[in-house]
Amino acid sequence: GQYGYFKRINLSSSPMADPLFSVKTAFYTGAYRQCVKEAQKLQSGDQAIALECDILMYRAYLAEGKFNLVIGEVESRHGPEFKALTLFARILQNPGEKESVCSEVGNVLNEGAVSVCPDQVALLCANIYLSTGDYDSALRVSNACGSLECSCLALQALLQMNRVDMATKEYKKIQERDEDATVSQLAFAALNIAIADAKTVQTAYYIYQELADKFGPTPILLNGQAVCLLMQNKPEQAEDVLQRSLDKDSVHPETLINLSIVSQILGARESARRYMNQLRDAHPNHPHVTRLAEQERLFDELSARG
Repeated sequence: GQYGYFKRINLSSSPMADPLFSVKTAFYTGAYRQCVKEAQKLQSGDQAIALECDILMYRAYLAEGKFNLVIGEVESRHGPEFKALTLFARILQNPGEKESVCSEVGNVLNEGAVSVCPDQVALLCANIYLSTGDYDSALRVSNACGSLECSCLALQALLQMNRVDMATKEYKKIQERDEDATVSQLAFAALNIAIADAKTVQTAYYIYQELADKFGPTPILLNGQAVCLLMQNKPEQAEDVLQRSLDKDSVHPETLINLSIVSQILGARESARRYMNQLRDAHPNHPHVTRLAEQERLFDELSARG
């Protein structure tokens, strides 16, 4: 049947065991409003759980681009978790701060090793390295940590380095720990897309579909499906899925980038330009925007010489 390529996801495996199940699921599927709501509802007497819940809530705010809100709220709170969050917010808000932020990460990691939530500090620091393109440091930190989320982040870093072979080995570790967790399923989908043969792309598509059926479609899940459809040479269907994503979040950066690509494939140059302009307006510091600006600068320089 359609699920023949992978063990059908047992999505009901962990909610009872993990008090943060709904907060984590909302965060990892990209339902950031829902994540914040779930986090604010949670009452826990366990200090580590309460702290991890706060961190997930602040990461959801960061994903929505609310950098000043996060910096304003966490700067006055003590502990390496909040220092790491502040650094993460700073680098996302201004990628030009790379040098100064990365110079502070080492100290925060050392403090984090003896904190209430050492895994959370490691995960935040690995995310900082990942966002600056320092994949080796991201891998070093996540491998030393060994939590499920850090393993999934290591897989992400390996895929960015085009090391599908090593990412496949990393996934074996994830599978042994908890292949049914939402974050593990998303890692498996990303790996299948990177392997990029017809069978694995179809598997990835079904993973995104099943997560969307269970938890509701989000821009992250819809973009995953759209990428699969593009790889299957179905640009019209990809465009339909991306339009649904745009209805949910009109400034979602990956949606705008993918719509621009789909528009080019379909020969709609005007639309492609419009989506890129929307991206520039909404996310002037997005890596895709800075890369394009650099390419345009080089092109202009070469033209001037010509």
